[in-house]
Amino acid sequence: MKPIALLGVVATMGGLGAAAPAQAATCTMAEAGASFGSVSSFAVRPGGLVALGNFTATCGTGLMLAVLSTDTFKATLNSDNGFVLRNTADSTKTVSYVASNGSGTTYTQGGLVINAVGLNLLTLLLGRKATVPLTLTTLAANVPSGTYRDTLRLTWVYNFCDAVGVLGGCIGTVFSGTETRTVPVELQVYNDCAITPGSINFGSAALPIHFAEAVSQMSLICTTGMTYTVGLGPGDNAAAGRRQMRIENTSSLLAYDIFFAGNTTPWGTAEGTRVMSSQAVSGPSAGMADGTTAHVFPYRARVYPDQTPPPAGAYKDKVIINVQF
Repeated sequence: MKPIALLGVVATMGGLGAAAPAQAATCTMAEAGASFGSVSSFAVRPGGLVALGNFTATCGTGLMLAVLSTDTFKATLNSDNGFVLRNTADSTKTVSYVASNGSGTTYTQGGLVINAVGLNLLTLLLGRKATVPLTLTTLAANVPSGTYRDTLRLTWVYNFCDAVGVLGGCIGTVFSGTETRTVPVELQVYNDCAITPGSINFGSAALPIHFAEAVSQMSLICTTGMTYTVGLGPGDNAAAGRRQMRIENTSSLLAYDIFFAGNTTPWGTAEGTRVMSSQAVSGPSAGMADGTTAHVFPYRARVYPDQTPPPAGAYKDKVIINVQF
C-alpha cells in the first residue's frame, strides 16, 4: 500500500470536480438622448410629437447557456419632473408627455421596466444586451416659446452568473452592480403665427379717380405670450414711393396703397409704419397673444386719383405680411 500515492490521486480527482472560482465584472451602460427638436408652438398645441431614445446594458460577450434560479436583472425608471417638460425660464409653463416602450406598454414613475429572474435572463440578455426603448409622446399644450426639459433616470440592479457548472455552481463571470443612468429630454418651441390675410378688390372703373376705397381685415393667431408688430411689404411692383398693380406681362401700372384703420400713412415695414399687436381692434387684451384667439386688424386701400389713367385691363399685385416679435 502506498497511502501517500493514494492520497495524491484523491486530491487530483477532487481538483478536477471542483468549480473554478467565478470572476467578477460589471455591465457596460449606454444611452441615447430623446429630443423633440425645434418646433412651432402650433405643432406643440395638439400634442402627438414623438421623440425616441433608449437605455442599454451590455454584459460580456458570447452565448449564455444557463443561469442560476436566483439570478436577477432589474431596471427602474424615474422622471425628474414626473414626465413633464418644464420651461427653463418659467417652470410654471409645462408640456406633459407619455413614456412607453413603443409597443403598447406605458412606463410609470418609479416602475420596473425590466424585472427578469432566473431563466428569463436568457431571453432578456440575448446577444448579451438588454435594452429599454423610449418612445416619448407629448400631450396637448398651449405654451410660449422657449426651451422645455426633463431628465429620465434609469437605475440598473443586476446579479447573475453567465455560466453554470454541472453541479450548479457559477463557473463563469458574476455580473453584479447598481448604476443609475440619465437621458435628457428636450423640446424647443419657437414663436409662430397663423395669418388670415384678407384681400382687396377695387372692382371696375373707367378712371383712377372713380375707384372706391376698398376695406378688408386680417387676423393673426400667434404663440401665447407673444407681442408683435405687423408690417406690409411694398408689393411686387412698387415705384415712385407707391405700391403699384400691374397688368400681367406688361409695363402698365396702377398706383394704390394700403392703410391701417384710420391712418393716413401707408402701412409698411419701416419703423413708424408698422402696426403693433396692441392696436388690434379685437382679440386678446394688451396685444398679447394667447395661442387660440385672433387679433383682428382692419385695413383700407385706395387707388391714387392723381395718376395718369393707364390702359384698360386687369391689374394685380401681391403684398407680403411681415410679423416681427
